[in-house]
Amino acid sequence: MPKKIKIACVCGAGVGSSLLVKMAIEKVLKKNGFQLNNLQIDCADLQSGRGLAMFSDIVISTYAFQASLADVTVDKILVHNIFDENELEEKLIPVYQNVLEKKK
Repeated sequence: MPKKIKIACVCGAGVGSSLLVKMAIEKVLKKNGFQLNNLQIDCADLQSGRGLAMFSDIVISTYAFQASLADVTVDKILVHNIFDENELEEKLIPVYQNVLEKKK
């Protein structure tokens, strides 16, 4: 059984937009046939998200926070539009598959 994959959704306030991204992540992964039982998605504001990133496999945020997340060493996915599921899918699926393979 693969180990849990941890994703941190980071936005300015850590409330509304990161929760929307969390729901979009779940939708995109389900659409692509991935099981969500080994997935943990945490939402955080920028300050907390930087700390949360140390315990995550993937960090997802917007390009607006690119400079603030520059020193984050885990896989980062930056999107232009958090409401664009196609952009999220295009960027998330290859990274998620790679992390999943490493966790086996």
